[in-house]
Amino acid sequence: MEESGSEQLDRLSELPQSLILRILSFLPTRDVISTTLLSKRWENLWTTLPCLNFSDIVIEVDDPVSCIRNFVNRALIFWKGTKLLKFIIEMRGPFDNSSLAGDMDLWVRFAVINKVEELNILLEYDAEALWWDGTVPDSKDVYRAPQCLNSCSSIRKLSLVGCNLRVRESPAWNQLKSLQMDNFSFSERLINRILMGTPRLEVFELRVVESNMNLNIRSTSLKKLKINKYLGFMDDQPSLDSILRICCPNLETLEISGVYYGKCLFTNVSSLTDATLDFYNSEYHEDVGSNYYDARGTELLGETMRYMFSTFQHVERVALSSSSFQMIGAALKKNLFSPLPNVVFLKVGVDLFEPVEMVHLLEIFPNLKMLVIEDQSYLPRINAEFKTNLTKSFMLQLKIIEIISDFYNSSMFPYVEFLLKHCSMLEKLVVWAKCSTSHSPVRLLEIAERLLRMPRSSPNAEVIFNKK
Repeated sequence: MEESGSEQLDRLSELPQSLILRILSFLPTRDVISTTLLSKRWENLWTTLPCLNFSDIVIEVDDPVSCIRNFVNRALIFWKGTKLLKFIIEMRGPFDNSSLAGDMDLWVRFAVINKVEELNILLEYDAEALWWDGTVPDSKDVYRAPQCLNSCSSIRKLSLVGCNLRVRESPAWNQLKSLQMDNFSFSERLINRILMGTPRLEVFELRVVESNMNLNIRSTSLKKLKINKYLGFMDDQPSLDSILRICCPNLETLEISGVYYGKCLFTNVSSLTDATLDFYNSEYHEDVGSNYYDARGTELLGETMRYMFSTFQHVERVALSSSSFQMIGAALKKNLFSPLPNVVFLKVGVDLFEPVEMVHLLEIFPNLKMLVIEDQSYLPRINAEFKTNLTKSFMLQLKIIEIISDFYNSSMFPYVEFLLKHCSMLEKLVVWAKCSTSHSPVRLLEIAERLLRMPRSSPNAEVIFNKK
């Protein structure tokens, strides 16, 4: 027998209040307030929630900002909780800093006064209004959090996107463990002050505009570091003079992406086990439409990559984008890289057909156990033979291989043939075909049959073909 709607409602209302609050804490505050219509018991339940989530604010062109302001302000007035674990403000749409700066200051102060532990601010401004001349906006056009945030000693996780800081001295973020900053205004001094005021910081994610600024990351507590440097709208030539310094003896995971630094100095990364290098294409980038570097720049960046590899002596997992792989191509041919015996996992992107470079790259990792090759090319490539000067005794220790490709042409097959021939301990080869409208079932069958016919040095090697 089906239960009536009222009985189902009663069953929901009879849940322990702590469980109901837990469920409601995952919803945007606007939706939570709507639950007051369900039952008298729920009428004021939302006012005691430990999480306030204003993440669904989308400002339309015709919507007055005052509606958003009034809704958030009224919600904060009615809130009667004893502890604020999480406070989220996310706004997207055509608004500028001046229209909401005063209210934003009040909302941040509210979070600080109520000893917030996790604070997320995400502001996606109207790009047309701020970047009308095609340049990165001036810092005055971007919201700056009030200085009271610097004294919020209760905060454990902080995310600031589209939001700058007022930091005249080191903040008192003694409990902070995770910090994400995606801002428009940075300085080396600002970063130094932040790191000095976060003695327990473990995760630091930083996204900055290319501005020829040096970056010095020094921390004894940091375990995970992600740095992304990107180009401004009119900045079509990255600087080769910027320096990245890292001294983090307990750092375990490092990810550097975007625009290259001209020089990297890693004075202490002895605990590093996971490294990802995901740089822009060194020759062309569609958002810029011009060459990045001349021959000197390419050689310099190759040397920078070689230096970074020399500091990866304890690294176990490495990931390289196709652009990063291309940048070290010349150095690989000259055998300038020292072996990294601890690396057991490698993921590498392939853009152009680079068989010789791939062989030399694999030689750097003599104890590699798992290899993932991802075809990141967007254009058909000219088929070429996979010719190398390897001896017949050359063998890899690989046990698992994954290859991801659309197999638009046959240029990926030589990679597969080479690996099957030189991996005597191989247990599994998984091939993922990225399917498109040009892939008919007959074409997929042809790819699978060709893979299964390839000779393999490992009698136990299993070849698996999947479509993605």
